[in-house]
Amino acid sequence: MIALAKPLTIQRPRVKLQTKKNVTRRPVRNVRVQAALPDPNLTNYALFQLTSWVLPMTIAGRLMKMEYNEIGVGLIALAVAKTALEAGGIIHY
Repeated sequence: MIALAKPLTIQRPRVKLQTKKNVTRRPVRNVRVQAALPDPNLTNYALFQLTSWVLPMTIAGRLMKMEYNEIGVGLIALAVAKTALEAGGIIHY
């Protein structure tokens, strides 16, 4: 009965609490960041090409009952011709 009345004490290992936070400071350096966006001139050029001749030619081709693959071949041929003329200095965008 005496064993029941006497509380048991368990020895726990002492735990050392961290009272101070270890802070490692890194030097601040300026870093140039390149945006992952296309060149604005390229974007404007592509938008101009799309609205000035790709969409109208596609609409005209569909009105003439052409299939999309035929329209695509024609548009690629026009693009190659325009690129060759621009490279030759004949036309400018």
